[in-house]
Amino acid sequence: MTTDPLEQLLWDLDESMEAEGYLPLYTFSWWLRGQKRGLSEEQIAALCQEAYDNVTRRFSVHLEWFDWPVTDLAAGRRAEEGTPLDFDINTRGEIDTPFLALVPDEVTRS
Repeated sequence: MTTDPLEQLLWDLDESMEAEGYLPLYTFSWWLRGQKRGLSEEQIAALCQEAYDNVTRRFSVHLEWFDWPVTDLAAGRRAEEGTPLDFDINTRGEIDTPFLALVPDEVTRS
């Protein structure tokens, strides 16, 4: 097993995309924090951005806003170009805040 946090994060994100069909951005930082590697917030932010750039190069995806809970990918709302990335969500412990997720381009709307 690799010990590089970026490689491990990318492996996990790929697995999540395959299993769930989308990637909430908050999972990037949650995963890194959950590894308890002693990373600083700056390191976590940099790794999240690097992982995002990697995923968006390898997959045909776009950003969408979702409300809790996600029960249907068709319920997402496409984010505007230039929307600031938010890898930290729910810092208040409430679930009333929409969150950003990467969604495959081929997801169709009803």
